[in-house]
Amino acid sequence: MLLELSIENFGIIGQIKWQPISTFNVLTGETGAGKSLIIDAIEALAGKRVGEEIIRAGADYARVEGVIKSGENPALKNTLAGYGIESEDSIVLTRQIDRGNRGINRVNGRAVPLRLLREIGRLLIAIHGQSEHVSLNDPSVQLLLLDRYAHGEALHSEIESAVEMFYQVEKELETMTEDAREATRRVDLLSFQVEEIRKAELQDNEDAELQAESSVLSNIENLKASSQAAYEALYSGELSLPSAIDRLGEAIKLLKELALEDPDTNNLLKDTEGASYQIEDVSQSLRAYQDKLEYDPERLERVEQRLNLIRDLKRKYGDSINDINKYAEGAEEELRKLDSKDERKAVLQEEEAVLRKKIGELSHQLSTIRHKAAGKLSQEIEQELAHLNMAQVKFQVQFSLFDTDNKVEFPDGQSYSFTSSGIDRVDFLLATNPGEEFKSLAKIASTGEASRLMLAIKSVLSKVDATPTLIFDEIDIGVGGRSGDVVGQLLSTLSKDHQVICITHLPQVAVFANAQYTVRKDIHDKRAITTVTPLSGQDRIEELSAMQGSLSEPAMESAQELLEKAAAWKTAMQTADN
Repeated sequence: MLLELSIENFGIIGQIKWQPISTFNVLTGETGAGKSLIIDAIEALAGKRVGEEIIRAGADYARVEGVIKSGENPALKNTLAGYGIESEDSIVLTRQIDRGNRGINRVNGRAVPLRLLREIGRLLIAIHGQSEHVSLNDPSVQLLLLDRYAHGEALHSEIESAVEMFYQVEKELETMTEDAREATRRVDLLSFQVEEIRKAELQDNEDAELQAESSVLSNIENLKASSQAAYEALYSGELSLPSAIDRLGEAIKLLKELALEDPDTNNLLKDTEGASYQIEDVSQSLRAYQDKLEYDPERLERVEQRLNLIRDLKRKYGDSINDINKYAEGAEEELRKLDSKDERKAVLQEEEAVLRKKIGELSHQLSTIRHKAAGKLSQEIEQELAHLNMAQVKFQVQFSLFDTDNKVEFPDGQSYSFTSSGIDRVDFLLATNPGEEFKSLAKIASTGEASRLMLAIKSVLSKVDATPTLIFDEIDIGVGGRSGDVVGQLLSTLSKDHQVICITHLPQVAVFANAQYTVRKDIHDKRAITTVTPLSGQDRIEELSAMQGSLSEPAMESAQELLEKAAAWKTAMQTADN
């Protein structure tokens, strides 16, 4: 139940704070004063998407805040728990829209995504707009209304989920069939690539080692000449050009003489002797290196062939041996998946059969519930229509079947086409006068008839609807004064179990409200200002008179008479209930 509504910078509304009562509230006032803006603000609070166009001119933001008494509501408690919010007896919802289409949403001061406001709104507030009777012509809307009445919404949702999964499985199966040839070509290609790479038996860093070997084999003569020259310079010099080892020998001899004279030079002698040993070792290594330098054209050819193979694989599969091997691993994994396609297909076919059976079972249950509820719904709607001065109108729910390729089998052995809503199509039919045939609502109902039919349906559904707050935005459009009082009576009856908020231009409806508020638009400092003012006593009589188009004495007396008549009816209803 809405305890308090605060609106700031919303359309032409500068700032208002409104505290509706728990039963029947009615908002009245001139067209354009801002009545529907109040409903728009409540819709925004309940999660409807709005843009910065609703922000009042000259303001940086629009804000709507509502204090709602939630009471014991297990569904709401579970919803809030999913977002880590503890359920309380009342909650505060805040919606702020900033320029640049930014904004923030809060529940009890905690920032939340817009979808949470939408979920809360769905549980606590039902808003019925001016043109909602138009949507009543849609067979899918009619089916949803029937399911709500029959308590079949959970089954409907289960079928939707199962059918969605069924279509996903079916799509994958179709894709597998369509791609069969391409898959075969892909297997052939991947098998060739894997075989080509694995046959090469590539080793890490092999290309670098082969490149070094190729360089050696291609430059044998130069390497021999260089190593020989180095060997001679170090070890086997000529008389005219002594080698390094020869010069070091002379130096060692002189240092030995020096050390005899000065022991402090012993370290220099040791270092020079060490250098001599090192040169001898290097010289021996150079000799061994020379001995193994042999020109091997066959080995060089094999090395070049191997390098060419690696270069070719790099061109196809990657910049390095590691990349090539990774490509092979990926190709092998894809091959495993492709090879298991038959297994996957068998699994999918089994899933499809299971889902088809599940859809059949759920659809059979829901169809049975729908057919059973349809007759009772028709009777109750006809009763409500009678209360709305449409006693001659007969209502009927007509069932038909879909015609699609996808079918399910029922226990009776018959196969039926199905959609995400089951196997049933429904059409709401009316016979507006005695002796006339039933015809589709969309073809025969006038605006007034459709509005009253929507009211009748909402009245019937409210008996099974746990939504605490029902809002009607001029849903009595097209309803004349003669029927206005029965519309008011219906809304008053609804307010026994629900908080009802209604916008109306009919005084015959307004007089049944337990609280009436006038919405006015005034001009202050060249700006439009909307206000909401509670009415009582003479002020209410004047407003009801103005709604009749006159403030004359007869109009005042008529307004007083309407109020007294409504009060008498409510007293009689209360006495009957007791």
